[in-house]
Amino acid sequence: MRWRRALRRAGVVVASLLVLGVVLYLAGESYKDRDDLARLVSRRAGLASVSEAILEAGPNHTLVHVALRDARGIEVEGHLLLPAAGEPPHRVLLILGGVRTGRRTVDFLGDTGDWIVLALDYPYRGKKSGLSRREFIALLPEMRRAMVDAVPATMLAVDYLWRRGDVDRGRVVLAGGSFGALFAPAVGAADDRISAVAILFGAGDLEALIDANLDVAWPARPVAAWLGSVIVSPLEPLKYIGRISPRPVFLLNGTEDPTMPERCSRALHEAAREPKAVRWLPLGHADVRSTEFHGQVVSEFAAWLRGIGFLGPDEPAAFVPAE
Repeated sequence: MRWRRALRRAGVVVASLLVLGVVLYLAGESYKDRDDLARLVSRRAGLASVSEAILEAGPNHTLVHVALRDARGIEVEGHLLLPAAGEPPHRVLLILGGVRTGRRTVDFLGDTGDWIVLALDYPYRGKKSGLSRREFIALLPEMRRAMVDAVPATMLAVDYLWRRGDVDRGRVVLAGGSFGALFAPAVGAADDRISAVAILFGAGDLEALIDANLDVAWPARPVAAWLGSVIVSPLEPLKYIGRISPRPVFLLNGTEDPTMPERCSRALHEAAREPKAVRWLPLGHADVRSTEFHGQVVSEFAAWLRGIGFLGPDEPAAFVPAE
């Protein structure tokens, strides 16, 4: 009799866990499917303070460190390249790059012609590398907050640009590369002051993307991928890429990129609406240190800019990589 009671109790526990699992799964899927655009925009507050410090003043440009803060306390830093060439107003390239690449991005750009370039860091101040599993779990709430705040933080940068008197407001290009490509669709959808959006080495379907990049054994990997996709679902690129239209979108990916699986990139391409330009190059993941890599990407990017009228037919491509 005892073993029968034990079996019944075990059955009740298992059934309860299954029901709880189904409820949590359905709740998670509902959360993933919700429209988060209005919530992201509502996190935006007015520009409260600006700090500028000149780092370099050369013959071709002036490099300025910029720190911005909004009325709710969101802070973002970036590096601003102001051109010596040309007369204002200047076209603008606003860059969301990989993790910890703000300053390095402008260092690798080299000659940017008469464009203003603003390369942003992410609004995250915690430890970024060498994390133990315990540290990573402890920092997850802060990381998630920083990821969601990346959208209002980028809109804060546009507020800053709008205050300047040297900006061509009709030609502001947002370029999201690698990690930044995951945020750029949401930013482009949220802020119609952005004239065009370039997604370089991006992808959609965050659950499949996380699953492809996790170094975790099955069956834990799909569970972890699903949980991760729930956590970052407010930024799912597939929700937003189509809402950038009718502004032009440029989507570039590498056929040999292990980080952004082809199926995930193609899902993003298909979700984008016209006018869109899709390019595939025989490249791996983004490597700004490689002059050859940079040259191929810049060539395609410049061709797109010419196609949408942001670069003259005989105008040399800017963003030549530094030697």
